[in-house]
This record gives sequence, C-alpha cells and structure tokens, in this order.
Amino acid sequence: MSEVGPRVRGALPAVGLLTLATAAMLGVSTLLGFAPAPPVWQIALTLVAAVLLGIAAADQVRAALTDWQGATAAESGVHRRPRRGLIDLAGELGGERTGERGRLLEQTSDRVLAGEFREGGDERTETGIFTGRTRRVPTTGDLWGEPDEPPARTDRPEPPARARPVRPSWVRLVVTTLIAAALAALLWVPQVPVSGVARTAAQFVVGYGAFALPVLPLLLAWPLPRLRRGPRWSWRLPLLPVADRRLWTGAELRELAVTTLAFLRERVLTRASGIVLATLGLLHLVRGNPNLLDGGTNRAGGLVGFLLAEPLRLLLASGGAIALLGGVLAGAAAVIAASVGRAWGTVTGYAVLAVALVVPLGLAGASHWLGYEYYLRTQDGKVVVVAGLSPQHVQSVHDTSLRVDGLSPALVALLDQGLPVAGNDDGDRIAKALVQPGTSAAELYVGDQFELKNGECFDWIGGSSQLRYVAPCNGAHVGEVTFVGHLPFTVNPGKVAVDAAAKAMCEQSYGDYLGVPFGQSFLPLEAPLLPPSLEEGWHARPVIACWLGSVGPWTLKGTRTVAALQQKAAWGAAGGCKIEVPDALRVTAEQPGVRCLAPGPEQRLSVPGGGFAMDLEFAAIGKSAGGAKVGAGCFDGTNLANGYSFEVAADGVIEIWKHTGDQHARLTGSAKPKNAGPPTTASTPLQVTCKPTADGGVELTAFSTGGRKASAVDKTAPVTSLSPRLVLANAGTGGVVMTTMIFNATRV
Repeated sequence: MSEVGPRVRGALPAVGLLTLATAAMLGVSTLLGFAPAPPVWQIALTLVAAVLLGIAAADQVRAALTDWQGATAAESGVHRRPRRGLIDLAGELGGERTGERGRLLEQTSDRVLAGEFREGGDERTETGIFTGRTRRVPTTGDLWGEPDEPPARTDRPEPPARARPVRPSWVRLVVTTLIAAALAALLWVPQVPVSGVARTAAQFVVGYGAFALPVLPLLLAWPLPRLRRGPRWSWRLPLLPVADRRLWTGAELRELAVTTLAFLRERVLTRASGIVLATLGLLHLVRGNPNLLDGGTNRAGGLVGFLLAEPLRLLLASGGAIALLGGVLAGAAAVIAASVGRAWGTVTGYAVLAVALVVPLGLAGASHWLGYEYYLRTQDGKVVVVAGLSPQHVQSVHDTSLRVDGLSPALVALLDQGLPVAGNDDGDRIAKALVQPGTSAAELYVGDQFELKNGECFDWIGGSSQLRYVAPCNGAHVGEVTFVGHLPFTVNPGKVAVDAAAKAMCEQSYGDYLGVPFGQSFLPLEAPLLPPSLEEGWHARPVIACWLGSVGPWTLKGTRTVAALQQKAAWGAAGGCKIEVPDALRVTAEQPGVRCLAPGPEQRLSVPGGGFAMDLEFAAIGKSAGGAKVGAGCFDGTNLANGYSFEVAADGVIEIWKHTGDQHARLTGSAKPKNAGPPTTASTPLQVTCKPTADGGVELTAFSTGGRKASAVDKTAPVTSLSPRLVLANAGTGGVVMTTMIFNATRV
C-alpha cells in the first residue's frame, strides 16, 4: 500500500490532462453542432476511457512535465539573473560564507558572541583585545556596498544545461526530402501520369489526409528529441509460427502483448503519429460518418479513419468519440511540445503546441461545413437539398418547400438517384424548374434548320435529315409540341443527368398540356428534342422541346385524352388473344370462351378514383361469331380480373357486368334495339362512362343507337381503381375478330 500513493500522484498529471481535454472537446463539439450531446451514461463512459488512457500515459506525461520544468528552470537561470547583493544575501541566509564578506561576517558574529560590541549613539564600537584601541563597527550599508571587484560565484550551482538534439545525417535529410518531393508530385501535380491512381489509392486509405502526406516525411528530418522508451517491440515474435514452425509459448505471448501495447501507447499517446490518427478519426466523425462502400470515406478520414472512429462511435456515440479523440490529440501535442521545449526553449515549445492543436483541430472543424457535394433528393415526402460526400450520404438537409406528391415517375427516379447541384440556392432554383416547368418556359425551340413553338403541330421529312416543319393540327401531322423550355442547369451535369432531367420536365408538363397527369393516360411521350448545339459543347440553360405523337387530325391540348385508336402504346394481348393494328384495331379471340381485353396486361395503367368516358364503334363481327359480345370496360390495370364491362350481345342488348376474380355478375341490361341491327350484321356505335360517386360507389352508363341505354350504380365492394379497355367476350368458337373503327377515351 505504501507504493499506491506515489503511483496515484504520478498519474494525476496525465489523468488530468486527458480528462480535461476530453471534457473540453465534448463541450466544444456540442456547442458547435459537430454532434449532439450523448446520453449521460455514454458521457461517463467517455470520461472513464480518458482516465484509463491517462493512466496508460502516466510515465510519458510525467517525463514531459519534468522536461518542461527543466526548460523553465534553464531559461530562468539565463534570463532572470538576480542582483549580486541578493545572491550573496541568499547565500549567507543559507549558511554559506563566500569571499571577504563571508570572513568579515564570521569575525563579526564571533565578536558579538564574545560580548565585545558596545553601543555608542548611532554607532557601535569595539575595543581591540591586544591594542586596547576602540573603533567603529561596520554597518549593514558598509557590508553590502558595491565591492571594487565582483565576488566569485564558483560555489553557486549553475542552471542545468539544455540538451540539444543531434542533427540528422545528410543522407537522412536527402532521403527524407526526396520522399516528400515524390509524394508531392504524385498527390499534388495532376499532370504526373500516375497522379490520379496514386491520389485515388491514398484517399481510399487516409481520405483527405492524402493531401498532407508529402508534409509528414519532413517530420523525420526535423531533429525531434527522442522520448523515453519502454520495452522494444520485436518483429521476430509474430513470425515464430512461420520461421520456427511452432506456436508461441505463454511467455512469448505475454512479451508480444506487452511490447505491442507499449509500442501503441508511445506511438498514439506521445508521438506525431497519434496526432495524425486522431485527426483522421475526427475527420470521419465531423463529416457525418460516411459509408466506406459508396466512396464517402475518401473525402473524410479514409479507411483508417473509418476503422478507428466507427467502433468508438458505436460505443460512445459521435459526441463521445469526438471528445476522446480530441483528448488523445491534445495529450500527444502536449508531450511533444514539452520535449521540444526542453531542447529548444519554452517559446518553441509553445509554438509547437499551438501548431499541433490549431492545425488539425481547425482543419477538422472547418471540414464539418466545407467541402461537400450537394444533391437534390426526396426525403419524407419532400424535395430537399442534401449536403453529403456521396449521393447516399447525408450531412445536412435543406428543405425546398416542394412536395413529392404528383411528381412524374422519371422525376422521382432522378431525385432518388441524387441530382448534383451547386448549393442550397442552386438546388432551390433547379427543383422549382423541374417540378414546375412553366417557370422556365422558352418562346422558341431552334432545331437543325427548323423552329418550333409550344402548341404547334408538325410533320417531317424522313430519312437522315429528320427535318420537321409546322403543319396544321386539324390535318395530317406527326406530332404536337407540348412544352418548350430551358433546362435549369448552368453547369454541365453530364449526359445522363441532362437526358433524365429533360424527360422529367416533359413528364411534369404533360398534364399542363393534355389535362391528365403523366402516368394516367396511355398516350406516351416521345423522346425530348435537345438542341443540336449540345453535341458541339455545353452552354447554360439549353432549350428543349417536348412532344406527343398524333392520334388523329385534331389537337390534343386540354382534351384529357387517355386512350385512342392510334396511340403508340403497346396493346399487349393476353394468352388466347391476338391484337393487330393495321388501319383499324383488330382483336382476335383465338380460343373459344375467352375474354380479350385491349390494351392487355402489359399496360398496367390504373387510376384510383378515376372516371372515364369512351366513344367507340365496332364493325360487324359476322353471323358465325358464336355468341361473342363486343364492347368496352373499366378494369383495374394491376389485375384485369377485376372491373366492369359493357358488352353488346348478339341480339343487340347492352349488358353491364361486374367482374371480381373468377366471379362474374350481371348488373343490368338495356332493351333490345329499335331500328338498329345486331353486332353480328351491323356496325355498333357505343358510348360508355364509368365514374366514382360521392358516396363511394361507381356509376356505370352505356348508350347506343336504337334507343338502347343501360345504367347501374355499384356500391357493394366497388372496384374504384380503373382504366379504359376494349372487350371481346365469350366467343363460342375460336377465330372471332372484333374490328374497332373508333376508340377514344377521356377523363371525366
């Protein structure tokens, strides 16, 4: 127990240094917003870890404190030289007599003890023993007056000599300089052929520390004093199973563990390597703990920072890990500064301490706010600007006040991938232009020898020229311009982003022109027209044009068209059915007893709560149709087994059916036609509607010539997610063909 007290007292400086530095870093990181304050138990665990590290570094810190005290004492001896009289007085008070003054004082004291002094007025006198003569006793002023010659100081202790480190050899200086120059060329000069590969590899290992690698070898050239070393780590011990073909003994394992821990303690807690490691860990933490797999660590602390900081973060939370690494950095800086101060003076030591603390902590702190990429993304139903080190990494989030609801699929996909922007303001501008294309509309699109405006219809001359020219919308034409506007990019985001953004803007403007949002109509968008000048080089905010293929000699603007006979979408028949589109749409029931829908299951369009009106006309199907029925329907595109159908039977009666899986229920039917032929021998016009009601049902109505009308309202588990389809049902024989001459569906 007698040794416990000295050991505890010896560890107090190190424990105090590490604990106070850790606590200070915890407070600073919380106030500056580097990380939220950890729970109380993790704060306590962080301080306990700091105490344990302080105990581990007790010897090194105590030695550093001794070095600093020695440096202070040495500088006091050189620069704070006391007055001579005070030095002599101090010597006499300490019992030392030097020179004539000492002998005089000894004689005077002996005579005082012998009682030979007499008082006489203001002066004291003494009578000689042999001569009998009386003379004045010297006063204190006489005793401490300035002597003619300075007294000798050979007996006074000199201040300790300052131990200057030995200058490294020229060979070491040259090798160190060459290494630093080579690293600088590889990592700082892009023109070097392998610079890109070297920089990528270095950043993978140490992240942003790669740019400081050329400076680190210079520390080897600087004559830093050697610290007191513990047991020397032997590289032979780990190789015993290979070299001697045997396992380690217990003593060898203990020696390996002790020497390894001692080596790590010295390198991490008392050397510049500890400052480097702590800085890499801090870079990883203050830059938002980036992922290793998506390359985010390359712009933080690299693989080393990830391996060092992640376990600490999982155990102590980000705030505790930052605090502990900051404490380690401060401890190593203090030990190095003390050693340097002993060799070159306390002023140099203070300078080294300031550099070792301010540079790594300042750079790590600044990296919390600087050096990020910005991406437009979606989060919690909102469009946001995310600052991060990769499209998947999140450091901070800025809300653009735009909602995801109602965005086109292409725009959602583009934002989910992360669209690069220059910053928060640039992100706000680009997001607004993408979500609301009308805010970036342009008057004219200039193509290769042609110009187009919004709302114009056009035709073209085929071949390699692809020359387009304006044509009237009420005549034959190829397409119709639905939007002309600027892409919002001022800096080239790359071809992939340009193509995706152009498609997204066309989809967003689709509903503004047609009257039906994109994704709720079978009419497909054609590929956007990009300016030909982009092939020659990038220019800010290029103008694009969006267009729809023609479905007839009329304009599509505001028509709310959902389906048409000439639509370019694939019709995709189901098994047992065939769909052909020559001059008219031909649906063939190749097998008896099937229900053919067009478009088929490939088109999964389904509009929740959507209502549709359809205008149709069918050619006669022939007397050999075998009881087949022609018509239309509103079906759930995600499952065509569910929905409603309007079927014209062989006798001309319009029947309304509800289909739920394999269950088929006839809801109502019309009367037989008057003065109108059946579908087997005459063409059959048909107008149908299916739309939701206010009370949650579905209203179904069908009209045709001959006074035929059928209507029903389904309120029993109605199918409310619908899309328009053509129907050929219940053919008794195979090979029945339904020819559709008119098919046009609109939203109601």
